[in-house]
Amino acid sequence: MIGKLAALLHDYPALCLFLSVLLGTIIGRFHFKGVGLGSVVGTLIAGMATGILARPELPDLMRWSFFYLFLFSVGYAVGPQFFGSLKKEALPQIALAVVVALSGLATVIAVTVAFGFDEGIAVGVLSGGMTQSAALGTGLSAIAELPLPDEVKARLMANAPLADAITYGFGDLGLILFLTWLGPLILRADLKREAKELEQQLAAGKAVGDPSPMPFGVRAYIVENAQVVGSTVATLQQRYANARLLVRRVQRGSDRLELGPALTLSHGDRLVVSARRAAFANAEREIGPEIDDPQILSVPLKAAVLVITNPAVKGRTLSELAEDRYLEGVYLESLQRGTELMPREAWTVVEGGDILHVLGAPDDVERAGRHIGFIERDLSATDLTFLAGGICVGILLGMAKLTAGGVSLGLGTAGSILVVGLVGGWARSRYPVFGSIPEPAQRLLMDIGLIVFIAVVGLHAGPHAVEAYRASGGAFFASIFAAGAIVTTVPLAVGTIAAHYLLRLSPLMTLGGLAGAQTCTPGLTALREASGSNIGSLAYTVPYAIGNILLTIWGPVVVAIVHAMR
Repeated sequence: MIGKLAALLHDYPALCLFLSVLLGTIIGRFHFKGVGLGSVVGTLIAGMATGILARPELPDLMRWSFFYLFLFSVGYAVGPQFFGSLKKEALPQIALAVVVALSGLATVIAVTVAFGFDEGIAVGVLSGGMTQSAALGTGLSAIAELPLPDEVKARLMANAPLADAITYGFGDLGLILFLTWLGPLILRADLKREAKELEQQLAAGKAVGDPSPMPFGVRAYIVENAQVVGSTVATLQQRYANARLLVRRVQRGSDRLELGPALTLSHGDRLVVSARRAAFANAEREIGPEIDDPQILSVPLKAAVLVITNPAVKGRTLSELAEDRYLEGVYLESLQRGTELMPREAWTVVEGGDILHVLGAPDDVERAGRHIGFIERDLSATDLTFLAGGICVGILLGMAKLTAGGVSLGLGTAGSILVVGLVGGWARSRYPVFGSIPEPAQRLLMDIGLIVFIAVVGLHAGPHAVEAYRASGGAFFASIFAAGAIVTTVPLAVGTIAAHYLLRLSPLMTLGGLAGAQTCTPGLTALREASGSNIGSLAYTVPYAIGNILLTIWGPVVVAIVHAMR
């Protein structure tokens, strides 16, 4: 039975590929107390198991094509955030990310020398220990370009995913334990208390009633209150300024009046307003009885995605934006920085490249979009010309080499595509007339690009894992696991010391920055749960952008250093 299944899978490599993805994503869904392998490592393990059974033959072109899509999408996604973070205010967070990345690189080289690892295992320990799967891809790309016999390169390229699979589990678990237990213990910090104190500090000087982005509604009332009768639209809106009330329609008898700040309200007018829901608690007493008339309530509303590029908007708080006359009538549903949701609080400061999901009347949304930056017009259309052109430029740029002292230096294909993606994403945020890759498309390209790449890598590495175990035994695997645990722990400890004693960051900002520096979203999720607050996300985004680039680049750097030492 097993033999027939193996023969079937061997004859249909595509079935092996998608079976690996299927099983890997199922494995990735299992979590224990918030800790799991994730779909990437799950797919690697499933691919290795399927490869051991079926030994399918898949072309190398497939994995590299998907990996290039992944790299370009990663660069495109973090480009605005990466270049936007290069400012004086973000220097402590940038420094933390650089410290973690450099100490991680040094630790990988140290354990490689201590345990006598080759280039492949070194790359796997880097990608698994520091939970950066992109480093596995760039490292494999660098190994493929080494001046070595094909059989040696094949062995090194099989060792890398094996080491990644052995070390990634502790990389995730170790980081989560450090962020939620060991780190707070070292810093002597109560995360829940720290979160509350930091929120109070950021909100210092702001009145309780400050306008802040909150859920809103649209209601209709009959004007009967004597205080409202005879007042103007502007007066009514000013009275409810903290609730961001806006008069949408005024109907007198059967006539719909032309709106304007000076319009005077009369007894019996039918009034449609939008506001924060809290404003409606006393509205019937303060304005008049509420009415449920579908015809008058049919106010057109539009959901839109706005991207901040206007320098006059950058650096302002959400409270300040709520008072901006250009944003009148527009309500914030969520604020996103990169792939992370930011706290939707009055004190949250917006940055260039931030994504605002808003709702409001079409004219109000258009006005807000022009003021903030630009509106993503089509959330389904991807500029394939820009995508393919960017990857072509990256491949050509990767051919450029500089020889110094007999050593060939260059970004390589993978590094060049990542850099082109970075510049392309930044250019799109500054000049939004070309290169549209909507966020859902970015996520799809990143997910499917990395998953397919990892599946093919696992299918090729599976048979080698069995041979390596037979040849070297369990002690060899144990040494790789120990090296990965060291690579996970040392950069976190070094980063904590540097952040606390040199950069003077608060404990919660330190831990959030560490999660970002190692690009570990599950770590940030665990920190949110431990602190009871989303405020750690403020420290996550800048180190995440820097860490994503540096750790990905470390793949070929590790290969070059280890190869030079041999």
